[in-house]
Amino acid sequence: MKEKKIVIFDLWETLIFGTRDSAISIFYNNITGEKISPEQLKNCMLIKESEPRLFLEKFLNIVTPSNISSVLLGLKNPRSPRYKKIVRDFKNAISNDSQEIRWLPGAIELLELLKEKYRLVLVSNLWAYQKKYLFKNFNLNEYFDRCLFSCNLGINKDQILRDIQKILQIDAGNAVYVGRSYEYDIIPAINANIRALRLKAVNNIISPAKIKSTIEEELNGQTANSEKQIVTGQKQNRILIVIPPFYKLLGSHNNRINLSASYLSAYLSARGYFNKIYHCDSELKETYATRYQIVFNSINFYESMETENSYKEFENYYQENAFDIVFVTCGDILNPSFDSGNWDSTQKIAKIVRKVNSKAYLIAIGPEVGIESKDFDLLVYGEVENLTDKIIKQRVRGKARGTLLSENDLGNLPLFDLKNIVTEISPQSLDTIIWSRGCKGLCDFCRVAQINQGKIRYKPIESVLKEIRLRQNLLNLTNFYLVDANFTANKKLSIEFCRRLKKEFPSITWRTESRFDTLDKELLVEMKKSGCTHIKLGLENALHEKHQVKTKKIDLANASKWIGEIKKIGIHPVIYLMLGGKWFTHEQYEQMYKNTKNLNADAYTTSLFTPYPGTPAGLSYKEWRKRRFTGSHLDIRLIDFWKIPIDIIDKFFSLELEKGREDKNIREFI
Repeated sequence: MKEKKIVIFDLWETLIFGTRDSAISIFYNNITGEKISPEQLKNCMLIKESEPRLFLEKFLNIVTPSNISSVLLGLKNPRSPRYKKIVRDFKNAISNDSQEIRWLPGAIELLELLKEKYRLVLVSNLWAYQKKYLFKNFNLNEYFDRCLFSCNLGINKDQILRDIQKILQIDAGNAVYVGRSYEYDIIPAINANIRALRLKAVNNIISPAKIKSTIEEELNGQTANSEKQIVTGQKQNRILIVIPPFYKLLGSHNNRINLSASYLSAYLSARGYFNKIYHCDSELKETYATRYQIVFNSINFYESMETENSYKEFENYYQENAFDIVFVTCGDILNPSFDSGNWDSTQKIAKIVRKVNSKAYLIAIGPEVGIESKDFDLLVYGEVENLTDKIIKQRVRGKARGTLLSENDLGNLPLFDLKNIVTEISPQSLDTIIWSRGCKGLCDFCRVAQINQGKIRYKPIESVLKEIRLRQNLLNLTNFYLVDANFTANKKLSIEFCRRLKKEFPSITWRTESRFDTLDKELLVEMKKSGCTHIKLGLENALHEKHQVKTKKIDLANASKWIGEIKKIGIHPVIYLMLGGKWFTHEQYEQMYKNTKNLNADAYTTSLFTPYPGTPAGLSYKEWRKRRFTGSHLDIRLIDFWKIPIDIIDKFFSLELEKGREDKNIREFI
């Protein structure tokens, strides 16, 4: 039996959210170029007719100064060429508006916790045309005993609260009102002599157990244990890890699996959790756009987000396979020194999940995770593995920071089960192997430095060899990319690794990365003997060491010497270059280009300095959003930001295309 006590909820921004403006406001502005005044809005909210044509007639009679409005006349007269179009456009506006509305994370769980014990009542100002969509899409009758809407009663929300004792035949002393806004929720409730609680939904995230505890304390005078997270219903813990589109929005694609996603999958499997990976950015083909072409394509990045078909393909998959827990990546935290992810794309995946399955528990992971949650229940910063048990068992909400996995834990990680990938992926794209996490460097522009703080953690060599063996046996791979920000940092250990590699896999070849200040001739010789064909070295700024970051002062003469030594040993040196970071003059860029050519490396990779939010060299989140940066080192917007001359851009990318990168004989480029 439910108690006589009542919990009254506001609706908008308290339990559901969507577009900022209503469908009618957008529609009216589109056809007239004008905005509806606040007073007119109040009056129009009381219109009871929900059928679009009848609603529009009432609406236009209120907002137009006279009955000779051309829009109203066109709406009423079947002979008008606008007669059908006006209603059709309004219906489209309603449809678009309704598709954007969804539950706030945690809202359903909160209602389920309360509905068995209390009577739940919904009070809201509501456009009449929205009613059928809300009842159809949100099953309001399942959660609420009564829904009191302004359009039904002909009075606004403030008046409904003042009359609620009469409407519900209750004692206001047995009720508590829950809302988000101080001005529009709390004050009207207090003025109606109803106790009020302001919902503390930080960043759109509701903490059901804590709010339930607060409501019980207010209604019953008892304090519940709000620290204990309550999970309602039987949770299957079927987990989906989603890698959103990124390169597809830049006119290419990315077949390589996100390493943090694969390790999370392996970690979950070891603990008995059923999980799959959906890779939105992959295709079966191994043909890619050149990096220079990606620069040009990046201008259309956000427009491509509206048309890219892989979002719809994911939605179709998720509708048929509604996993109850969904991790969505935003960049690869284990390999964040490359283009890695876009927060808008990640949020779009989350919106799809929330609309398909409003009860889903959504977690964002990766180095480019933003600060506004919207559809996410939890934002995780740092490595996620150590948090997974707590996340899954307790449904943690808000924000959390993961700790770095220890070397012992790295050693206990199982092999990633390739069968956990549910999207099509080419065998060749599974050539990435990771031996260590982190780098000794502390470059202020780098996510590796930000996350690892100069620490390097190694997996056992035997564990790495098992991964190579698995891919060789299952996929016939013989060429591998050892993802490592600083392969040569530990000479003794790296020599041991190379000798083991040569002994067990004498026919394979591989590529890796490192820093100039950790190179060693003896180690390079061992690398060559074990099959290393390319080593990628970060120079970043080729002007002069005084222009380089404090922890990466590279003398150009010394760099040139090492490039010569590496070539003599038989390994191809590939140099990472970065334009921008400071506002250099044209003359300085010309000198930078001259210095680069004089290095005479076998290949070059040109990138644009990306001031990632959260890094010491980064912008604020506010300025990042304002400039609409994509999160790519190949974003054309960065050329304007750093004022890089066009001819300099042409020169550096022409050098990259002329020399070719380390993958020129492995992948095809268009």
